[in-house]
Amino acid sequence: MSVGPRLQFTATVVAVVAAIVVAGVLVAGQAGERGAAAPQGRGEGRGRGPAMKLSDPVITDPAIQNGGIDMHAHQDPDSNGPSYGQAARSDDALDLYERAKAAGMRGFVIKEHLDQSAGLAYYMRKLHPEMEIFGGMGSNFTTGPKVNPWAIIHMTEMKGGWGRIVWMPSWDSENSSHKVGNYMTTLAPRRAPYFDPPFVSVARCADGGRFWANYPKPCDGGDLLPEVKEAIKIIATTKTRDSNGDLILATGHNSPEEDMMMIKEAVKAGVKHIIITHPLLDVVGMTPAQIKQAVALGPEIYAEFVSPFGNQDPSSPIVKQTIEGIRAAGVDHAFVSSDTGQINSVFQPDALAKCAKVLRANGFTEPELAKLFKVNPAKILGLAPPAGTQ
Repeated sequence: MSVGPRLQFTATVVAVVAAIVVAGVLVAGQAGERGAAAPQGRGEGRGRGPAMKLSDPVITDPAIQNGGIDMHAHQDPDSNGPSYGQAARSDDALDLYERAKAAGMRGFVIKEHLDQSAGLAYYMRKLHPEMEIFGGMGSNFTTGPKVNPWAIIHMTEMKGGWGRIVWMPSWDSENSSHKVGNYMTTLAPRRAPYFDPPFVSVARCADGGRFWANYPKPCDGGDLLPEVKEAIKIIATTKTRDSNGDLILATGHNSPEEDMMMIKEAVKAGVKHIIITHPLLDVVGMTPAQIKQAVALGPEIYAEFVSPFGNQDPSSPIVKQTIEGIRAAGVDHAFVSSDTGQINSVFQPDALAKCAKVLRANGFTEPELAKLFKVNPAKILGLAPPAGTQ
């Protein structure tokens, strides 16, 4: 596609999305960061900074250059429609490669809620073998009405073996059905003809009832569902085709209570690396004390902190809470990812650079920043740390 038609296409997408929002069809998907003075936006991609054009200069930072890896980069091709209400994407994998290269980054993980991205990572690596590009898969209704261990096995057998992260339920989690404001009114009815119940659970009560039947109080004596335990076992024991890589468990949009159960099971099963998915976002809602407790459960557990704080004044409440969260986890057990790529957001490499600048302004040292943006992401992905880092 030439530049002219591509810009015209992008403008059309923006206009269509704006019309949908005005019509009230594109409704909130996930809540913003906890602790913000004002709402960060009630939909994915809202409140994540001003929209950017691909022609805008790339924002750079030493913490990102020569080794930065984005572990959570949304991008096209992805779905955009009423079935999920997720935001249209601002760039695709080719666009992101160009911007990441200009920013001096080492690589990125292609994040999708609904599809596995191992195949896309394979093609991107064939085109650009100098960039460390990985994929993963979500455990939402697109893989079945329950967490699907067979889908994980399928991803491990994709050529190249670049699908590494397995995210537990996110958009379709039982926790989301309570935390996301429009889930039961708008999203659940769309699922009702196909799925009962209209969410993907990870845990059940001792009597077999739903874990969140009495929300906001979880049931006593809850335990992970058998298929979740089996999925965790597969993550712990299965290597990827060709690259012989380890799988990584990410906890998804589940509650602190469910996250703790999954982390304990994963440590017991021998999962090599575990990610606590954006614990400070409202859809998860961990406190700094809970984050500290979670990362203490094993040696290779990492709390993920995502980039909306990089759009804030360095002294804002959202920045303060992020710093508290990172310090609670410890820089050896934390990393920063963008979680951007939505049409109303800062591009992924630029978002990471903005975060690094905010953290530096709040006392983080260069070695600490290197761990958050380079060393720990590399370690999680089974890569050697970049030269000159510890």
